[in-house]
Amino acid sequence: MDTLSFRLFLRIAELGSVSAAAYDLSLSPASASARLVKLEETVGFRLFNRTTRAVSLTTDGEAFLPYAQQMIETLETGLSAVKGQGAEAEGLLRITMPGSFGRMYIIPALADFHARYPLVSLDLRLSDTVLDVVEGAYDLIIRNAPLVDSSLIVRQLAPDRRLLVASPTYLEQHGMPATPDDLAAHQCVVLAENHRWQFANGQTISVPRSFTVNDGEAMRKMLEQGMGIGLKSVWNASASLKAGLLVEVLPDFPLVTEASIWLLYPSRRIIPQKVHAMIDFLLERFQPVPPWEF
Repeated sequence: MDTLSFRLFLRIAELGSVSAAAYDLSLSPASASARLVKLEETVGFRLFNRTTRAVSLTTDGEAFLPYAQQMIETLETGLSAVKGQGAEAEGLLRITMPGSFGRMYIIPALADFHARYPLVSLDLRLSDTVLDVVEGAYDLIIRNAPLVDSSLIVRQLAPDRRLLVASPTYLEQHGMPATPDDLAAHQCVVLAENHRWQFANGQTISVPRSFTVNDGEAMRKMLEQGMGIGLKSVWNASASLKAGLLVEVLPDFPLVTEASIWLLYPSRRIIPQKVHAMIDFLLERFQPVPPWEF
C-alpha cells in the first residue's frame, strides 16, 4: 500500500478520470489501472464505480477518502519537519460545528481565512447533533456540548455565558420576576429538554415548559415575539440585547454556566499544518474577549 497508489486514488477522486490522474502523476493509464486494482484488493472494497464514460466514488470510497488525505498530509508534514522546512497549510480541512454558532460567527470569517491560506479547501458540516470526530473523519470539531471524548485534544475557544432573557413586550404584560421562584407564574420557552435552570445561589428551578423548541435561532425569535422567558447563550442573544429586542431577566441571580465553546481535534502525534492554521486563526478572533462581549 504505497503512497503513490494513495495519491493516485486522491487524484482520480478529484479529477473523475483514471487517465487524467495517470497523466498528472506521470503514469501510463495501464499502470494506473493496475495500481488501482491492487489498492482495492488491499483495502478489501471497491473505491470507484467505473463505466466507459465516468468514474465515481463508491460509498466505501467516499468514506475512505478523508483518511487517505489525512495519511498523505501527515506524511508530508513529517517529511517537512525532518528536513527543517516549514510545512505550508494546504489540503482539505473537514470541520463540524453547531448550526447557529457556525452561521453567526464562523462562516462570516472564512473569507479572511481563505485569503490567508488559499491552498486550504474546506468541507463544513453545520449540525447541532454532537458528531463523532473519529467516525466522521473530521479534522476539527467546534462544540458547545458536554465533553465526553477522552481521546481528543481540547482547547477552549470562548466561554459560553448564559442569561435569562425576555422581550420588553412580554415583561410589560406579565411583569418582571423578582426572584427565581417567581418563574413558576410565567410562560417559559425551553430549548429541547433544558427545563431545569440552576442559579449561583444554589437554587434549581424546574421551569414551566410553556413552549419547547429544538432550534436556538427559532427560540430566540419566539422570545423576541414576546412568547415568554428563556435561557440563552450570550453569543446567540447579544445582537438582540444590544438592539433592545430582548432584555436580561433576574440579573441579580446569575446562572451556573459550566459550558464553554470548545475546539476538539484527534490526539495524533503530528497535527497537520492546516489544522494548526485554523485553530490559530479562530483563537485570534475569539480571544481574549469574544466578539459578542463588546
